[in-house]
Amino acid sequence: MSGPPLTAGAIEFRHLTFAYPERGETLHDVTLTVPQGGLVVVVGPTGSGKSTLASLVCRVHDPPPGSVLVAGQDVLDVPRQALRRSVAYVPQEAFLFSRSLRANARLAADEAHDVRLRAAAAVAGLSEEVDAFPEGWETVVGERGLTLSGGQRQRVALARALVAEAPYLVLDDVFAAVDPAKEADILRALKDVLRGRTTLATTHRLRIAEAADWIAVLDEGRLVEQDTHAELLGAGGLYARLWRIQQIEAELEQA
Repeated sequence: MSGPPLTAGAIEFRHLTFAYPERGETLHDVTLTVPQGGLVVVVGPTGSGKSTLASLVCRVHDPPPGSVLVAGQDVLDVPRQALRRSVAYVPQEAFLFSRSLRANARLAADEAHDVRLRAAAAVAGLSEEVDAFPEGWETVVGERGLTLSGGQRQRVALARALVAEAPYLVLDDVFAAVDPAKEADILRALKDVLRGRTTLATTHRLRIAEAADWIAVLDEGRLVEQDTHAELLGAGGLYARLWRIQQIEAELEQA
């Protein structure tokens, strides 16, 4: 059973507590809303539960009933196929098939024409690299995309999500393997693309958080802070500490 795609709306986490059978509790009583058309960025130390939160939206794992809603519907009540047509999900470890770049990028939208494909590639910072490959979009990437760098795989997965033109976008640390200069270029290009699209992004690199409408901070599976970038810096809590550490690391890299 597939069902129709979901209409535009919000993503809601309501008192979400989630545990992996083999690892125990990963998220505890998380309540958070990504408003329709808004960008909410979830940050926190490694192991804080960011990736788990992202994965529950499109049911990579099933959350408890009533704890994760998209467009006002419990995700458990939405057929997986309809949910995944509505929510474009980019995991941290992007999976590519041993097919051409074109086939991988159009995986969620076989009907997408080249204009749409090239527009998505430009936003994802892929255009120059694809043009440099001898076979361009027909380049076969090899099993799991191992002929590409980690950053290239992430950007192909981002382009695939953008080609789908879904009303919801979930990005799980998609810039982890992308160099800072390329990340800055992509974020500038993403600004217009994300407008009107309900977007949840997780990250341990905080540049995207500056552009967010709202920031949520996880620590050991608990939501410990949430506010705007400016307010969180002023509060002097975990987000401010993470921000200072990142600024120092950037200064050391440039020295």
